[in-house]
Amino acid sequence: MSISLLDAYPNGIDLGGLTLTFYALCIVTGALVAWFLASWKAHKKGYPWDTYDVVFLWGFPAGIVGARIWYVIAQWETDFANRPFLDVFKTWEGGMAIQGGVILGAVVGLTVIKFRRKGLSVFDAADFAVPGILIAQAMGRWGNFFNQEVYGLIVDQSAWAFVPEWITNNMIIGGSFRVPLFLLEGVINIAGYYVLTHFIKIAFNKFYKSGDILFSYFAWYGIVRLILEPLRDAKYNMGVGSDLKAVTMAIIFIVCGVLGVVVNHIVRAQLDKKTKKSVSVK
Repeated sequence: MSISLLDAYPNGIDLGGLTLTFYALCIVTGALVAWFLASWKAHKKGYPWDTYDVVFLWGFPAGIVGARIWYVIAQWETDFANRPFLDVFKTWEGGMAIQGGVILGAVVGLTVIKFRRKGLSVFDAADFAVPGILIAQAMGRWGNFFNQEVYGLIVDQSAWAFVPEWITNNMIIGGSFRVPLFLLEGVINIAGYYVLTHFIKIAFNKFYKSGDILFSYFAWYGIVRLILEPLRDAKYNMGVGSDLKAVTMAIIFIVCGVLGVVVNHIVRAQLDKKTKKSVSVK
């Protein structure tokens, strides 16, 4: 494959007056894959294929809105405080944070499950869906590659000689080779998908509870961001100096994920005890 695709369509693909940017294509494709994976998992468990249709129609736009809100809040002082307020809505100029997209998208999606999918536990629905979000994030990050943005620090290109040339060529920015963060995050996220779908239940064994995959996702992605932030070019850090908001958010994700698993087990243990008592009384 040659990078000539970018040379031929530097601004995206023209669809008769409507331009489809590579960034948008990566995000939408990733979302569709996540939708399919969630539907496939639910179908394997005996639920209909359309289980997530309405969830996707509400959750995906909510994720876009949440990602923008999170970014605007985090970057308000540096990017938006002295600009017209309407610039907040100019998402086509860039600026979204995945953490906010995941949170709002999940809240809206699970709310739809609660009220529109009777008989399907909210925790089960989340466990079916969240691993696929990691695949969506991995695919969405290719948008950064096409846009030559959110790249890493300057490093020696020879250290990345194992990467195909069409990738490394596009990571030479400003005359210097940059760490391809999109590729690193993509690989780690794909690994996370397999961890969540295959190893979480093995690790918890008989102690596994529905919801453990959901909370483990937050811990995993917090770790991912904690690993990647030190490698990020300073211009793409949220905050400066000791005020690195992205690092703080990563730690919060990890803590919330771990606490979520612990609380999930404690609460369910109490519910199991009450159920057993109720059965014994009868």
